[in-house]
Parts: sequence; structure tokens; C-alpha cells
Amino acid sequence: MKVLIKNALIFTVLAVAFSSLDGCKGTSMTGTNGSNSVASSNANARPVSKDPSTYPPLTSGIANADMEAMDGSKWKIADRKGKVLLVNLWAIWCGPCRAEMPHLVELQDKYRDQGFEVIGVNVGKDPETDEAETLPAIAAFGEKTKLNYELARINRATASQYYKVAQMDGIPISILVDRDGHLRAVLRGGGAQVMADMDTSIAKAMAESQ
Repeated sequence: MKVLIKNALIFTVLAVAFSSLDGCKGTSMTGTNGSNSVASSNANARPVSKDPSTYPPLTSGIANADMEAMDGSKWKIADRKGKVLLVNLWAIWCGPCRAEMPHLVELQDKYRDQGFEVIGVNVGKDPETDEAETLPAIAAFGEKTKLNYELARINRATASQYYKVAQMDGIPISILVDRDGHLRAVLRGGGAQVMADMDTSIAKAMAESQ
């Protein structure tokens, strides 16, 4: 019981360290409104301990959920243990999501040879059909914008697991997972402060795993 309480407290601290940022509300397959309105949100994650073993393991609902690759094949985050992963939830129509993509490209280039991977996870809906954005549309967008990192798609149930951890129903959301499968940061929304905290969290996780 003490362990569960401790992990719950750490999750809370990870998810609610505050800064000013922008995000898209009601974006994914949650059915909240599906528009591309920009909502103000206050949250961003920072490291809470110098000891990596004190970070909570990634929830099973995220670690073991199917990711759909652009070729239609399936894989799980748990399959990538040994890598440092930045999992970024986005949609084609989401302005703040697109705004941070050049920075994600830079991070992938910077740490690629050190076992770091950015995973762009699409959770968007087509505004005309209200259906999930299609794999061809996602792949075409990635090619057009010259994204150098892997793209995938998740279903509504899996997306809800991310929103639960982030305590936010909107995007962009990024989670940082270390080589041992522990949750190191939850970054909500976009903007300069979020990207700065993203840099700090990634650098720390990479340095600890050298």
C-alpha cells in the first residue's frame, strides 16, 4: 500500500508542475469537440528525484497497448525497453503540435546515436468525417513536413490512458520513458517553456544511462 501511495504521489508531481503553455483541447478520439481551438493550460513536468529508481514504471495501459505503425503492423512501448523514448501525442490539424515538430526533429538528430527515439503518436480525427485520421494521411503529413522520427497511431481507449496520466484531455502531450520503462516526465501543451523542460528532462535521462 505504501508503494502504491508513493507512486501515486510521484505521478501527481510529474503531471502538475506548472508553467504557461498552449494546447489543443478536445483533439483526439475522445469526442469532446474535435475542433482546433487553442486552450490555455498550465502544466509541465520536471524531474523530482536524483535517483532514477524512484520514478514510477509506465502504466500497463500505455506500455502494453498496441501502436499501429504506418505499414499497419503493431508494436508496444514495452517492446522498446532499453531505449529512451519521447512519446508525443499529436494531430494533423493541431497548431501547437505542428509548432513543436521542428524541435522534435532536432532532438531526434541530437540523440539518435545514443538510443533515443521520438515517437509521434497520432490521436487526431478528420474534421469532416469525425473518424480517426488515416494512416495514408498521417504518413503523407510526415513526409511533407520532413519528420525524421517514427509515426504511429493509437485507438480511443489507449489515448484515454495518456490523458489520465497527463490529467489533460488535449494535445500536444509528451511523455518521457527511460531505458528501464520508468516514466520520467509528462509535458502538457506546447510553447517555449515546455520545450525547455523537455530538453532538461531528456538530457538528464540520457546522461544517467550512459
